[in-house]
Amino acid sequence: METEKKNQTASIGVRVTFNMKNLMDRFLEMDTHISYGDLIRDAVREKIRRDAPELYAEMFEVGGERAE
Repeated sequence: METEKKNQTASIGVRVTFNMKNLMDRFLEMDTHISYGDLIRDAVREKIRRDAPELYAEMFEVGGERAE
């Protein structure tokens, strides 16, 4: 059951200003992210890892391996 939970996804809608979208477009053109979703997921992971490392470790690391 726990493995099934890890493979499930949720959809979250986010509104951004046109300026933010344009900035994201420019960043996607020069970066290795393939989509807005990829960029946003990476940004959220980075933010949590930086600001709440204990929470990140609790949620994403299992036996020394990343469980993303």
